[in-house]
This record gives sequence, C-alpha cells and structure tokens, in this order.
Amino acid sequence: MRFELDSPATGTSVAEFISPPIAASSRASRRLCVVLICHYGRSGYNVLRSLRAVRAKVFVIRDARAVSMRYSLRSKVVHAIPHLDDADPEIIAGIINDLHSRHGIDSVIGADVESQSLILRMRDRLTCPVFPISPPETLERLNNKWDFYQLCVRHDVPVPKTLLCENRSAADPDLIGRELGWPVVVKPAVGYGQRGILILRDRDDFVQRFVKADAGHEPSVIIQEYLEGPDWALGIFARNGNVEHWAAWVCPGQLDTGYGIGRFTSTEFLDRRDLADMGERLIAATAFSGIANFDLRFDTRTETIRMLECNPRCFNRMLATRAIGVDFVKPGLRGYAGTQPRSLGRASFYPWHELFTTRGIKRLVNGKWPLRPLVRDVRDMLDDPLVPIMRKIHKEDRRD
Repeated sequence: MRFELDSPATGTSVAEFISPPIAASSRASRRLCVVLICHYGRSGYNVLRSLRAVRAKVFVIRDARAVSMRYSLRSKVVHAIPHLDDADPEIIAGIINDLHSRHGIDSVIGADVESQSLILRMRDRLTCPVFPISPPETLERLNNKWDFYQLCVRHDVPVPKTLLCENRSAADPDLIGRELGWPVVVKPAVGYGQRGILILRDRDDFVQRFVKADAGHEPSVIIQEYLEGPDWALGIFARNGNVEHWAAWVCPGQLDTGYGIGRFTSTEFLDRRDLADMGERLIAATAFSGIANFDLRFDTRTETIRMLECNPRCFNRMLATRAIGVDFVKPGLRGYAGTQPRSLGRASFYPWHELFTTRGIKRLVNGKWPLRPLVRDVRDMLDDPLVPIMRKIHKEDRRD
C-alpha cells in the first residue's frame, strides 16, 4: 500500500512512523492508535487535542478544506484528497486496513458530518473498530434543519416557528409576515457555522435581499421567527440513544459588541437539567450514537429557551469542556468509558488569549480565573501550535 505523506515533519517517512504488526497479547497495554478523518480543520484540531491528551498515536486523513492539519507536530497525515465527498471508499478503507495490520488501529473517528459519511460508506470494508457513529439516515435527519424542526415538534421540544422554502422566487412575503412576524431569519437547511444566514428586518428587506437576490445554486432554506436573546448550547456524547455525558453553557458578553476578545469563546457552564432533558428526548428518539451539539436561544420576550438546530459532529466548545473536566472524545475510546463525570455542573472557562485583556487580568488577580483549566489550555496550545495558526493563514474558517 502506497501512502501520501503530507506533513512538514523533517526526515520521517511513513514506513518509519508505522510500527510492524503488534502481537495481540501486547495490544492491551500499548498506546492507543487512532485514524482521524476530517473535512474541517477546526473540528479535526479539536479532536486531535483530545487524542493527544491520552497520548494516542494519530494518523490523519483529510481533504483540502483541512489543509492546516498537515502542520500538526503531533500527528501524521497519511492521505489527502480534494474533497471527502469524492473519496473512493475502497481506497480509503485499504489505507486504514493496512495501518491496522501494521499498527493495530483502536478507532476510526470522523470529526464532522462529511468524514462520518465517508466512514459509513466504507464501514463494511474496515477491519478495525470505529468510534460510536449513527446510521446515515440519522445523521441526515439531525443535520437538516427542517427535518430537525419537525423532529422537535413531534417530541414536544420547544422551537421557534419555522417554514420551509424550496423556491425563493415563489416566497410570499405577506404570508411570511402573517405566520412569523418581522424580523425573520433565513438559513440553509443544511449548512455549517454562520454561512448563508440572513436576518431580514421587514417585508421590503425580505423582498430585496431574499426574493430578488441571485442565489446561484439554490438549496432549500428555512425561514424562522427571530428570537431576541443570547445563544445557549448543549453538548452530548451518546451511545445507542443513551446520553452518557453532557454539558450546557452560555457565552458571557456575546450580545455586547464591545466585549472584544473572548466574546464567543469565554464560557459559563451551568447545571441546566432542563436543556439536558430536551437533548435526551431527541437522542432517544433517533437512537443517536456519537458526539453532537445542540444550539438553543433564550427568548427575552417569553423568557423561554427554544431549540434551534443540531450539529451531529464534534464541536468547537469541546476544548473548553475538556479543560474543565468532561472530554467528549474519551468515552468512545478503548479503556476510557466511565472515567469522568457525567456532566460539568457550574464552571467557568476563559481562553488563554483573555490574558491580554484588562478583564482577564482582573479575573486572574482576583482569583476568579480557575488556574487548572488555564494551564491545561496553554499547555495544549503550546504542545501543537501550528495548526490554529495555519488555519488563520489559510482562512479555512471562511471557506465553503
């Protein structure tokens, strides 16, 4: 099997990095070996930091959207392709099976929906274990905002009122106004991050920026009533519809544009059993397995929290949850189930770059900044610093 080595590490060949086959008797006590597949560099890096925390040897398969992963000092890219959607499952499975025969792979983990979809396409060909994963129809159902909205309605999970639009030129602004009121939010039914989201103030804004706009390739979108208030979130790890670990959080200062650094990365974890109940209801209904993140919003008008969407993949706040005490990757790895708390309860996380703000310095001096997660965050960042730097240079987070 011929590998493509896509790493800046000097003088190390793939043959040198891959050990000879390991006897079954020695596998129980050896380091974990994991194949990490990623489409988004940020998601891959979040998983990589969890794997490095357990000293796993990590092999990476990535596409052009995750070029920053090639600069990792703590993993090896063994194969790179233009896009995971176009990957040949037989070729990728052959690469992974060859690694397994040489090195003993403990898990194959996909950091995002695209990589999980690839794993599902080749699962029958793989000879090694796979990280907990849901069937393709479950991933598609949770990843599609319209399907997810309908799922929430069926299981009495509160959601903002939502309409499906498959043809923007036929959208009736008067109907939209009567059904949802103004403003409204328009989102691609399937999307990542904030791409393609519009907040439309009134009827004229809706007509000019949505109905008459040139959409190019026009995917289905949802049109949703706008909720004024802060975003909340819930992260989970589940197996066969049972939530084993969860954490709920809100970002302080997210509505304050003057908050600056840390506006969306500083995190307040809260013991919100009500949010966990919402997630558990949906996870049980879909028999979901794996890692997922639910986005919610507090509606200041009604003082209620309503579910917005689900991201059935690894998520950005995993760095914060792990620093505080719950790692969502660990329970899916050999030997780590049951080794950490089920949830976080109340806790605070501030990223290391808050050290460069007056607010952060005051927290540190006043003893309001827990030192243990700060030290862990700085140590992990310095352990493998090039990936986030190169992600910024390559502008990965802005690319489609």
